[in-house]
Amino acid sequence: MAALRAANAVPPDNPLIDPSHVPADGVERLRHLSRALGRLRPGTVLVLDDFEVEDRELVREVVDLVRTSAHTLHVVIVSRSQLDLPLHRLRAAGAVADIRSADLAFTASEAAELFRRHDLDLTDEDVTTLLRRTEGWPAGLQFAATFLSGSDGRHSVAEFAGDVRSVDEYLTGEVLAGPSAPLRPFLLRTSICEHLCAELADAITLGGDGRRSLEELERVNDFVMRVSGKPQWFRYHPLLRDVLQHRLLRESPAIVPELHRRAAEWHAAHGGTMEALEHAVAARDWAYLGHLVVTQAAPLILSAKRVPLTQLLQQVPPELLGTVAELMVCTALLRFHAGDHDAIGPCVAGARRLLQGRPDAERLPIEITLRSLQAGVLRAVGDMPRLLEEADQMLTLLSEVRFSQGLVATQYRAIALDNMGVGLLWTGRPDLAGRHLWAASTAAQAADVELVEIDALGHLALVEAMVGSIREAGRLAGAARELADRRGRLHPLQSVAVHLAAALTHIERNETVQAQRAIRQGRRARTVHWEAVHTMVLLGAQARLALVVGEPARAQDLLNQARRERDPRLRAPALDRWLLLAESRLDLRSGRWRRVEARYARLARAHDLTYAERVCRAHAAFAKGDLDRAAQLLAAPQPVPPETVAGVEERIIAALLADAAGDGIHAADSVAEALDLADQEGIRRPFVSMGDARLDVLIAQHLVLTHRNQLFADEILREIQAPDRLGPHARTGDLSERETEVLRYLPTMLTAADIAGELGVSVNTVKAHMRAIYRKLAAGRRQEAVTRARQRGLL
Repeated sequence: MAALRAANAVPPDNPLIDPSHVPADGVERLRHLSRALGRLRPGTVLVLDDFEVEDRELVREVVDLVRTSAHTLHVVIVSRSQLDLPLHRLRAAGAVADIRSADLAFTASEAAELFRRHDLDLTDEDVTTLLRRTEGWPAGLQFAATFLSGSDGRHSVAEFAGDVRSVDEYLTGEVLAGPSAPLRPFLLRTSICEHLCAELADAITLGGDGRRSLEELERVNDFVMRVSGKPQWFRYHPLLRDVLQHRLLRESPAIVPELHRRAAEWHAAHGGTMEALEHAVAARDWAYLGHLVVTQAAPLILSAKRVPLTQLLQQVPPELLGTVAELMVCTALLRFHAGDHDAIGPCVAGARRLLQGRPDAERLPIEITLRSLQAGVLRAVGDMPRLLEEADQMLTLLSEVRFSQGLVATQYRAIALDNMGVGLLWTGRPDLAGRHLWAASTAAQAADVELVEIDALGHLALVEAMVGSIREAGRLAGAARELADRRGRLHPLQSVAVHLAAALTHIERNETVQAQRAIRQGRRARTVHWEAVHTMVLLGAQARLALVVGEPARAQDLLNQARRERDPRLRAPALDRWLLLAESRLDLRSGRWRRVEARYARLARAHDLTYAERVCRAHAAFAKGDLDRAAQLLAAPQPVPPETVAGVEERIIAALLADAAGDGIHAADSVAEALDLADQEGIRRPFVSMGDARLDVLIAQHLVLTHRNQLFADEILREIQAPDRLGPHARTGDLSERETEVLRYLPTMLTAADIAGELGVSVNTVKAHMRAIYRKLAAGRRQEAVTRARQRGLL
């Protein structure tokens, strides 16, 4: 009431002017004051500062006054603690506004203005750092400004923390010496944690009142608050935590390692692996750190936590890394992160030596970690048969071992299944590879090892691309890329397969710009960490793209480079045959069909040819002019499920075979089937890279005969560039006018004598023209010459 009178807010006729008339009885006093306050000028504001009142009767009277005079008086109550005022009715009516510390926090522009007023020229980054450290607390920013401006430039932003004298004195006097004083020991001991729950607090303090203490601290000051989105968890303001940790180290340094050890054990038992590692490092308990690595943390090297994990492992003193098997595993993980795969083998061997004589219960989790690292090395060098053996042994061990955390076993299982799937893919069992990769993806998602999930999805996309299911390959590559983008993992080792699958998908769709982009991304990702298989697939994809864009010489150079750079330890039969298929397509494009026939004749004596290889061999037979042999190769059963790209190629060759034999109906049917199958998947590359002038004619005829796939067929015709597709003997100018006349009779049943009679020339002249035609078309006999002439659009 004295404040109202001092501010001249009380008119002379108001009862408040004379405090002696205020009744002593509580009820009458409330009525008297309510009437008096109701006669104040509307809009009068009463500020009750530092409202730290323990008298509940007084609190009740203030609340009653606020409630009864709300229409004339605005009351502002300022307190450092959360007030337990029964204002629920006014709050429900919208007559109460709560202003918390977050509402008073400075924005970036306000903080920058404060620093400018102190003649401080700070960068945006510096302002952001101070805002984060103070959380916008105005007094904290003022302390920072004073700290920086009063040092003549000697102090930096990085040096400002809670242990700065002005901050320490303020928080000690206002927080530790205030209502929080009884909880000072609790605050000091629990300050080692960034986030805190009641159970963790009890584990650290060896007490049982963690929940009551945290809730009381939250109530009595604004420097203890709940973690957003985790209502059972609390945190201390960064500057208060600095003060507490500083005082803890000064007053009780001997107990600090033990407090961190308690926190590490609690986090390890509750799934907080990274937090457990952080506290183990803070405690400098390297033996326990090694234990955590082999029992919980090692799989995280293939997760989004890879970088913080390695940063923690790098803090182990170097002289200790070779003393026990667990710390030797830490060394191997660091080498894996650095891409130094050759150094992992000696680490594994050293760890196994140090394991000798240890109990089986201790050996098994370490052995599983070592096998996982060995599998990483085998993948890097491309030894796929041994990778399969290692993955199989790892899965066997996992079936026998019980980890304290089921999540860890799931993580290792995801890694083993992924390695198994990769090994099966490159040893030529794509169906089994797909099953294992799907299982790996599912397990990785459940176990939160994102890089394994990305890798599994990327290799699933590669499986589909290798067998020619382009639409599914594109879908899987897109899903894996989306996951990689979401996790910020666009260019690590585990995304290389994603980029390669995307590149192969774009190549089959004749999307050359997108294919080039995916290849660049794959190349950039491969420079971070390499795998020998990825190097070969990348070169093979580049060769395929060069062939599509009409650069056969560059395609040959890239395939030659793949041979030169092949790691001698690489054993991946399916990859070898995939590269062989790429070279065979290049040979066919360059008119070297004899090489293709000889290559697959040798291969067929030792192995069953794949569907794509049989189609390629049929293409060589057609180029040779051996139509019967080509038809025989195409007549073999198709795989189940079908290989779409090879299926399109088969139907294109079948159409050209029928056309060469003069069977227009079958030629039209085969072209229609090829277009229909290709349109479903968006496949264009076979028409562009393996077609010829006769194929252009057949597609044009298809557009006249039917409305099926018209838009797609029209796009194909526009994309086909005949000069880029034809070989070195494809120019019509190679034949003279008289040779062209003779050529028109070759598909008929007329003999050389009959043709001579038709043209009115001698038989010897016709035979001379025929020899010239054979030479210019690189044909050995009449039927082959007809076939080649049809391929070049001369008939």
